[in-house]
Amino acid sequence: MARVSGYTVIVPAFNEEPGLPTVLEELVLACPGAEIIVVNDGSADGTERAAQNFPVTVVSHAVNRGYGASLKTGIALAKHDAVVFFDADGQHDPAHIRPMLEALERADLVVGERKTYTRKSPLHWLGRRSLTRFIHFLTRLRLRDINCGLRAARRDVIRRYVNLLPDGFSFSTTSTVVFAKFGHRLVFVPVEVRRRIGKSSVRLLRDGYNTLLLVIRLVALFDPLRVFVPPAFGLMALGVVYGLFKYATLPVYTGLSVGALSFFLTGVMVFLLGVVCDQIAALRLERYRDGG
Repeated sequence: MARVSGYTVIVPAFNEEPGLPTVLEELVLACPGAEIIVVNDGSADGTERAAQNFPVTVVSHAVNRGYGASLKTGIALAKHDAVVFFDADGQHDPAHIRPMLEALERADLVVGERKTYTRKSPLHWLGRRSLTRFIHFLTRLRLRDINCGLRAARRDVIRRYVNLLPDGFSFSTTSTVVFAKFGHRLVFVPVEVRRRIGKSSVRLLRDGYNTLLLVIRLVALFDPLRVFVPPAFGLMALGVVYGLFKYATLPVYTGLSVGALSFFLTGVMVFLLGVVCDQIAALRLERYRDGG
């Protein structure tokens, strides 16, 4: 891997006026010579004005387009091959950027592994834990922290997959899975997380629903058979067992059980649907495998 010389720090910001000055002050001091791009994602407060008080590049979306869209804008404007994603809420310490850049010399994506992550609520913790376990099942890899906002990537590599990555909050999770599934080198670096400054824009019901959509999207995109095959074979096995049970218990044989036949045929249809989805996913992903 090539050494990292210059790098770009991308800071997506949506209504982060309270914490952004502190974050940028720390970044400017900790990252001398680095290009810092603040993407104001249609904020309704003074986020843009706060960013303009610092020696950084400020880009604004006319409307709120999403966390992932902000990162895509920063990636497109970055002048350096190494890009660092850094949240604007004050949770991350700029001192962790240097170890991550050092790790990037032997990797394509470096993800912060939060050691002091605190759950906001039991439901939030359960949702995050469930999503992590599902990603482990989907990728067959033990990914330590799938959605930490502090990460570093090689710009030329992540640009290949921009069209696969969502505009919303799930950009981090999806990019981790994309890099893992395409065989890129991932490195996890331990980071400490601080209490955020200001009010979070995360909403339990809304983002829980978006997480469910993310799960469906990842299944359809990367490994449909991984999810379709178990219920398909389960339904077919249930049909066979139920048919044998009806045959053994009925005093007079009246032909194939309608219920058993329904279970079996439903399993066949689920399996065939999984095969079709798998072929579509393979066709879509093929052009990305060779860096197309």
